[in-house]
Amino acid sequence: MIMIIIRREKREMRKLFSFVLSLCLLIGVFALPGGMAEASAGITIKDLAGRTVTFDRTPQRVVVLSPGDLHTLQALGVQVVGRPTSATPVDASLQSVPQVGNIHQPNFEKIVSLQPDVVIAGASFLGHIQKAQSLGLKVVITSGSSVNDIKSSITLLGKLFNKTQKAKVLVGKIDSKVKKYSKTKTKVRAVILFGSGASSLVALPTSFSGDVLAKAGGENIAASFSQLKDFPGYANLSTERIIASNPDVIFIITHANFAETKKAMIKLMSTSSWRNLKAVKNKNVIFLPSELFAASPGVKITDALDHMNKELLKVRGKMKK
Repeated sequence: MIMIIIRREKREMRKLFSFVLSLCLLIGVFALPGGMAEASAGITIKDLAGRTVTFDRTPQRVVVLSPGDLHTLQALGVQVVGRPTSATPVDASLQSVPQVGNIHQPNFEKIVSLQPDVVIAGASFLGHIQKAQSLGLKVVITSGSSVNDIKSSITLLGKLFNKTQKAKVLVGKIDSKVKKYSKTKTKVRAVILFGSGASSLVALPTSFSGDVLAKAGGENIAASFSQLKDFPGYANLSTERIIASNPDVIFIITHANFAETKKAMIKLMSTSSWRNLKAVKNKNVIFLPSELFAASPGVKITDALDHMNKELLKVRGKMKK
């Protein structure tokens, strides 16, 4: 009788052990990055152009065409096999990574040769989508038209690369910075010129740089300017309206050669129409770093906010003297 009971107990113990082992293995599979759910169902996302893109698994070979998105991917811990062509120095870890053009002029031959699982690009790449798809490339579109767009792009990339927690931390840092500067209204009236000389455009509050200006505590005198149809977020340069508004500071952003742009702007500011402006007389004509303001800087938006607020406070300090 005792032997029968012992055998039964052993059988029950073996069953219990098998059940626990199976449960541990099952939990282990789902605990892996992506887990079994990803392996069977894949990843489906909606990018910031409203396009639905599906992947069988987390993309491993990544090509990126925007410097801002490259910064974001680095912050998320995602390695890339192709990066945007740029004269701006990059980290040592990226120097050997092939350059593949940019969102306006992508080098499709080079991109295809890298056999990417995904191409990450800003909204300006939409004009190349059909060609990219004809070459068998999967593209995910991000956006950097505003601080909120950058946050959405970070969240999107976090989901795509199974880095959601890191993405939340990065977005949280941006929120903290915005909250910090929302408490400080500098009352500095500014205009942001984008371009070179008299052909420059004026950044509206709906532009990326205009949004940074507002969130860093500045006032945009171009809030009522009419937006250009072909360049959302920007207006034509109206010397008369700028003279009438008489801003405290003039910020300048350019994609072009800095020396040539500076020369063109000095010439513009020396004309009779501009030289009597408060900003010009008080030497508050400031060139903003193109790597932070000419296009979306991705996670480095926090640096852009810091830089803008610092410049606004300098101008306010002069105004109080």
